[in-house]
Amino acid sequence: MDHDHTGQLIFCGDAQGCVYTVKMDSHTGALSRSHRNRSSSKRKSPITTVQYRTFSLLARGPVLLIFTRDGNLSFFSVALEIQGYLTLRCSLKLAPRLHSIRASFCPLLSLEKGEYIVAGSEDANVYFYDLTRPRHTCVNKLQGHGYSVIGIAWNHGENLLASSDFGGTVIVWKRAKMN
Repeated sequence: MDHDHTGQLIFCGDAQGCVYTVKMDSHTGALSRSHRNRSSSKRKSPITTVQYRTFSLLARGPVLLIFTRDGNLSFFSVALEIQGYLTLRCSLKLAPRLHSIRASFCPLLSLEKGEYIVAGSEDANVYFYDLTRPRHTCVNKLQGHGYSVIGIAWNHGENLLASSDFGGTVIVWKRAKMN
């Protein structure tokens, strides 16, 4: 789950592939469900990633990234004025996963050129995808793990990416400076 930048909306995913928008009253702490969405997956598949971002060039506003175990990566625009209503902007079908693999936005990269997402994979690699490309969305691959890559995390400056695999290995990747 994740929350919006105001702290008044919480986005949660479940084991059946549904995403819930929950409104929180900041004065009383009361919670109320405002919207329910199915992921772009046709089957009921557990959601492994729910990540909110304040702004996207592609959506021209706030967005939500959803990743399901069956390999569906979905990108929703968020209508804050309609209590977090989600509209599917685009989706990408990847190979189904046996493990609960995570994905993440690449905020700084996305401000430069496209809409970049990084995700672990069963084949022991870390993949970068640009959702603005209609074909050949994979733009980079990091190799070095011996098992399925299940965790992904950026540092605040987004110059370091940590990835962890099913065998317990953590690799910290340093972003190279481009000329």
